[in-house]
Amino acid sequence: MRTTPAATIGAALLLSACGGGGSALPPTEDGVLRVVALDKQDFDADMYEAAAGEVSIEYVLDGFQSHTLTVEGLEDQLHLEVGKASVATATINLEPGRYMLYCDIAGHRASGMEARLLVS
Repeated sequence: MRTTPAATIGAALLLSACGGGGSALPPTEDGVLRVVALDKQDFDADMYEAAAGEVSIEYVLDGFQSHTLTVEGLEDQLHLEVGKASVATATINLEPGRYMLYCDIAGHRASGMEARLLVS
């Protein structure tokens, strides 16, 4: 079976986008912090980065299982849920510092569904 260069590049990009592997994902060019929830009760990265101030977050479901996203200590300021809707968005004002993102559905955080957020 022959593959085209475009297919090879596409496959490489798809594979590099999967899994956390301890990598940090900077905000995209549009300034939106994208967090992807995976059915294996995990996020697509172990650490995210954002600029201080108003942070726009896009929470994307990659699968079928419902998940939430909140910031430890700021649960009343940000609570996103994906499930029936595959994308949820919100903004939150964050000072420079280190934060923990997590899913607050029973058992998900204990299974490892948390990630660090570095705001500078």
